[in-house]
Amino acid sequence: MSPETGAAAPPRAARVLQPLTSEELVRADRVAQRLHEEIQAFLAAFPPTARNASGLARHLGVDRTSCQRAVFAASRPYEGPEFFSRLPGVKGLRLLVEAAASSDPAPDRGVLDALVTAIDQFQDLIASTGGSMTRLTQRLVVGAASTTPGAPGAPAIARDTALGSRVQMFEAATALTGRSSDCWVAVYAYQPSRSDPKEVELYRANGLIGHVARGDAVPLVVHSFTTQKEDPTEPGERFASLEDLEVKGHSPSVVLSEFTSEPVPLVTSRQPHEFLVQSIDATSGAFGRPMDLMLASRTTMPHPAMQQLPIDEAWAMVNFPCRHMYFDVYLHRDLARACLPSLDSHLWGPDFAEHVQNRWQTRVADCPPLQLLGEGLRRPPAPAYPRLAELTEHLFDRVSLQSDEFVGFRCEVDYPLWRAGYCMRFDYSRPDTAGPGTDG
Repeated sequence: MSPETGAAAPPRAARVLQPLTSEELVRADRVAQRLHEEIQAFLAAFPPTARNASGLARHLGVDRTSCQRAVFAASRPYEGPEFFSRLPGVKGLRLLVEAAASSDPAPDRGVLDALVTAIDQFQDLIASTGGSMTRLTQRLVVGAASTTPGAPGAPAIARDTALGSRVQMFEAATALTGRSSDCWVAVYAYQPSRSDPKEVELYRANGLIGHVARGDAVPLVVHSFTTQKEDPTEPGERFASLEDLEVKGHSPSVVLSEFTSEPVPLVTSRQPHEFLVQSIDATSGAFGRPMDLMLASRTTMPHPAMQQLPIDEAWAMVNFPCRHMYFDVYLHRDLARACLPSLDSHLWGPDFAEHVQNRWQTRVADCPPLQLLGEGLRRPPAPAYPRLAELTEHLFDRVSLQSDEFVGFRCEVDYPLWRAGYCMRFDYSRPDTAGPGTDG
């Protein structure tokens, strides 16, 4: 009732629920990804018998519901901030950490502290986006309903702004390094090992198209890497040529001459740990002239589904500035059926291969969408490198792969970020998938 007139007061306007802003959504995605990875590391720190909901509840002496929600959320591949809705909440997460600290055996203190920090960030996000977990998840739902469905993860920053910034970075990096390319090309093909079901074979072709260098340019060095051996002291080289020849010292066998300009530069290779490092030395007459260089190699790696963290990462590292990039990955259909693919872009340094569980630290919002190329070698045209289809067919023919058994994915971007890595991540943690050589 109105005190002045005695009439009924008009109803209060309903509070309109607003979706998260672009900035809030990027922050939510980063907090969610970090929390997802820290919970995974937390669970991996326990004995195998305590990594499922019932076993964790018994080990910690807490109710099974909180354990079940945490295990369920972390065992699924990361799909974006919607991950929050599967969690037991801030209070439940803190209870798990407190119980873990006094359990026997207890996780390493660094693992617990890292999870506590991620929970603190989660709580701060809740406070800044509505004050409650319910409010946060509602705003996420409203935002999802008002946008076009797409790949999981944070939205890219404004396309025009991002492209303009990358063009400026290309021009500055070209001036600084003395090198640039029209196109960076990589084609990877993965298939289950033909001799060991617990391994995967990886074949790759990668190189630079229209590469130009000044006489004072920084050295041209190409890095590749693969999953590290379980026993890093085990002797033997990890990488070989497509013909399975040794790749060490002067390595003419790794050059795909059909796709490389004359005169062919000298390639010197070494293999420290899980890396293949290739130094490229062209003749002095090549300075200032466009050059095509295509390299190829093969290696084997442990099957990702058999690892403690069942994730494989395929990287395109932008060592030198380029105007365009095609990064294609082909998975044998048996591998493609068992994993969930995603694409991120990351700042990177010399230790990028060592932090699979902490990718939230380096992830940047500016990332192109992951394209599904489909089965076989059918693919959209590649105007920046018209010979890409020919290169892919050449790689498959050289190592006798049946193209109709493969599914392709593509990362394509104009002016890729210099000194960034574009990472296709294949998550084999799907609960309905059994690893090779296992029962059920």
